[in-house]
Amino acid sequence: MKMNNTILVLILACLYFITGKLSLELLNGDNIINIGIFAAEGIALAFALYYGKKVLFGIFLGQLMLALSSEVPLGASLAISAINTIEAYVAIVLFNRFHLNTALVRFRDVVGLVVLILFVLQPLSALSSNTVLLFFHQITADSFLHYSFSWWFGNVMGQLLFTPFFLLMLHDFKKIDKIDFSLYGIVFGVYFYLLQIGLVIENALLLLSLSLPVILIVIARKGIVYGMLLNVVVAVIASYSVYLDIGVFAVNSYINNLINYNLFVLAHLSIAFAVGMLLEERKMYAKTLEKKVASEVKKNQQQQLMMLQQSRLAQMGEMISMIAHQWRQPLNNLSLINQLLISKYAKGKLNDEALEYFKSNSKKQINLMSTTIDDFRNFFKKENNAKAFVLNDVISEVLNMTAAIYTCNGIKIEFNPQENFQLYGNANGLAQVILNIINNAKDALIESSQEEKKIKISIDTNDDDIVLCIQDNAGGIDAQIIDKIFDPYFSTKQDKNGTGLGLYMSKMIIQEQLNAKIEVYNDAEGANFVIHLPKGEK
Repeated sequence: MKMNNTILVLILACLYFITGKLSLELLNGDNIINIGIFAAEGIALAFALYYGKKVLFGIFLGQLMLALSSEVPLGASLAISAINTIEAYVAIVLFNRFHLNTALVRFRDVVGLVVLILFVLQPLSALSSNTVLLFFHQITADSFLHYSFSWWFGNVMGQLLFTPFFLLMLHDFKKIDKIDFSLYGIVFGVYFYLLQIGLVIENALLLLSLSLPVILIVIARKGIVYGMLLNVVVAVIASYSVYLDIGVFAVNSYINNLINYNLFVLAHLSIAFAVGMLLEERKMYAKTLEKKVASEVKKNQQQQLMMLQQSRLAQMGEMISMIAHQWRQPLNNLSLINQLLISKYAKGKLNDEALEYFKSNSKKQINLMSTTIDDFRNFFKKENNAKAFVLNDVISEVLNMTAAIYTCNGIKIEFNPQENFQLYGNANGLAQVILNIINNAKDALIESSQEEKKIKISIDTNDDDIVLCIQDNAGGIDAQIIDKIFDPYFSTKQDKNGTGLGLYMSKMIIQEQLNAKIEVYNDAEGANFVIHLPKGEK
């Protein structure tokens, strides 16, 4: 809440004077020393903590008017006003020094405020102000401790009740529905007025049991600031019943009635505030957890995207290598056709028949190269929609595209299925998984000393799944790392630009796009990758 400094000072001064006057009139006549709840001190402390040093003169002015109206001598009035102003300044300094939050969002903030009020601010105010009154002969030495305690107690109650309420109000002013907030205060005020003054209930425990649960329900539904409003309503109506001398606070001596009244308000305040803070901290924890989860999900999505991009770059490298092997033979053929054409031209034998031969054969080789590009483009195209496909066809497509590179490296691939199985899912995704596994097998076989290098692909079935096995005879995977090969960024080929993402992304595709699972183990000859695919139609 932003406001002109002069207006803010005047508002605080008026609030201090009016609420202070009401507190004194309701509970203790016109005496400036009050054992009851002194609202002015609580409001002043809240304004000082929220707005800072710029409102200190408002506290001084309000206290000065209050003291003079209570027939305190001018010198004593000025001194007490200065003490109250210093008290507020000390509160500001200590609150900042210990990094307490005026929004009271943590128990640490609440405990810090309570300790500050009980053991620093009010001992300073009570002892200093009563020393001034003693100096100006407004009290006697015999009554010094009694009046100091009364001053301390009344101011403590005022600050414990009104300071949290106004701090919460000032922080949440824009968020609060003013009409709804007022209605809650009015309805509860009527309800408590009927209990306290209308029905004249004289049992404090009964009155507490009828009012406190209502406050706790409101706190749970609407928040702690609503609960603090209802506590203020309790204090005001209870003060009025003391003034009228009826009800539960009119059955004992005057001083006992005041003490019981303060303890009654304190019971409401402490229980309601403790429950309210627990609920607020729970809400804060839930919001923090929600934000943290959202942040981690976002980070995970970004990491997954980065992994996917890296994996695709690696796939592009593999694709270029495969295209190069697939194009080698057509390029050789084109080179021979070109040399033949040049030779015939040099010998003067270039005729229509030779040109037609060149035209048809060169076109055939170029078409073959173009088809290779289309095959690879379709193979690596991202496919989001699941569809029915034949497993055998996917495997055959992968092997047809990669035949040249495996033949070049002396690797034989065995694939002789007895029947076809139809699956449902992302066919391109499964093809890329198969390609990645046989490429890893190729790399392992190239490095091995095995004379007859081979990869065997087989399809089997059981009651639940179609089982696709891809085996090589490269000697297997080191037992110390076999459990890690599906981890992201784990690679045995760092010195050969391995990303460590191929098998990780393969596992993600198998799980997320095909609702399947993949595992690996070593058999007698080498590694065996087993993919369990949900059964489709034969």
